[in-house]
Amino acid sequence: MIAHEGEITISAVAIAAKVSRRTIYTHWGTVEDLVADSIFEPHEQGERAEFLAIYKDPLRLLPAMVRELQGHRDKVSAD
Repeated sequence: MIAHEGEITISAVAIAAKVSRRTIYTHWGTVEDLVADSIFEPHEQGERAEFLAIYKDPLRLLPAMVRELQGHRDKVSAD
């Protein structure tokens, strides 16, 4: 996961993607929008909008989401 001191930042994403911060800001505008776009497919814009309306700060959800995905992956590996 792209993070700097436990936080996802536009700078960290830009460095990892080897693009300028301006490119990231132009495409997404905020870290919250970037996170939402990483979760939802383009055809799920209604779900994305609802997600952002409910979770004003989706970044705080990432640790729980990562744990859930890891648990799912562990379960699939065990089967």
